[in-house]
Amino acid sequence: MASGEKAVKVAFRNNLVIFLFKLFAALTTHSAGMMAEAVHSLADTGNQVLLLFGMKRSKIPPTDTHPFGHGKEEYFWSFIVAMLLFVLGGVYSLVEGFHKLQHPEQLQHLYLNYAILSCSIVLEGQSWWIARRSMGKHSSSELLQGVVDSKDSGTVVVFVEDSGALLGLAIALLGTALVSLTGNPVYDAASSLFIGALLFVMALFLANEMRKLMIGEAIDPVQVRYARRVINSHEHVLAVGAIRSMQLGVADSLICIDVDFKQELHDHEVEKTIAELREKVQKTVPQLKHIFIQPAPVLARSEG
Repeated sequence: MASGEKAVKVAFRNNLVIFLFKLFAALTTHSAGMMAEAVHSLADTGNQVLLLFGMKRSKIPPTDTHPFGHGKEEYFWSFIVAMLLFVLGGVYSLVEGFHKLQHPEQLQHLYLNYAILSCSIVLEGQSWWIARRSMGKHSSSELLQGVVDSKDSGTVVVFVEDSGALLGLAIALLGTALVSLTGNPVYDAASSLFIGALLFVMALFLANEMRKLMIGEAIDPVQVRYARRVINSHEHVLAVGAIRSMQLGVADSLICIDVDFKQELHDHEVEKTIAELREKVQKTVPQLKHIFIQPAPVLARSEG
């Protein structure tokens, strides 16, 4: 199983269990913060279903109407996930928080909140750690940039969701603790408002990242450098001109390269060289499934 798919499946299982726990606690204690967290977990559970559906759709082979495959299906459904997180999670949490501010209600059986929030932190932590490992080897300072640069939408969504979930649990736990210390339910309502604001920020961030992938984001610059280096090293190549690329899916991408070949080459030699270069680039960068190399002597010489 791919690491991204494993992260999504673990997140689905854990979020479903967490939702049931939180819902029970929210109904028992009348906590707005806990109810906001329950809706958050319900949204996350549904989101994982959509992510798995998108992953399955992205594996459909190319067709006449989609000659480059269906890899971007995963990006589309990840964008839908971001929108659902915004609507279901953020809006509900804010509405619930404002309602509890206007109509405060004394919380009961707070020990349930503590117990379930603690268990939820453990389960979310497990899911977060699996997603964190799937993100690759990034230091703490490089992690945000790694999220932005990643083309694996499923892993990115789960990692951001789980990071937000852990922060939301901490906010709910703090709100419960302040209610216990002061007896004032306003802190519970405030925690729901903070959770709603957090979900808005997460949803907008994810929506923007998925938007860039959906409309045709360039591939990793490292892959472009490898491709350029392979082509430049060939004895029949004078220079490499413009390189245009597009990410078509998690493990699928396209690249178009203008190459200036030596002028003494015959047409059949150019064609043979292009085939050799395409094979070498494919071996060097396996993610490049669609490689287009075209002779561009005037352009390449002007750049060289």
